[in-house]
Amino acid sequence: MDNQWNAAPSSGSKDRNVHVNGAEKKAQSQEQQEAEKHLQMRVEAQEKYMRSMMEKAHQALASGATWPAADEQAKISPPGRK
Repeated sequence: MDNQWNAAPSSGSKDRNVHVNGAEKKAQSQEQQEAEKHLQMRVEAQEKYMRSMMEKAHQALASGATWPAADEQAKISPPGRK
């Protein structure tokens, strides 16, 4: 009777699979780190932009300026009133 079908895989084959899986996990981890770094940079840029907009709005309000949209809204009467 031939026992080749019941034989366990050689340890060399198992080691190779572990090495390949480890390399894949390392590559995925590096890709994830790059994605997180890129996302963090975008978040920081958005924060900087929002801070700039808030500063400009604060300066405009402190100087007594009004927003163009507020001026336009004041010209429009509420619904149901004429």
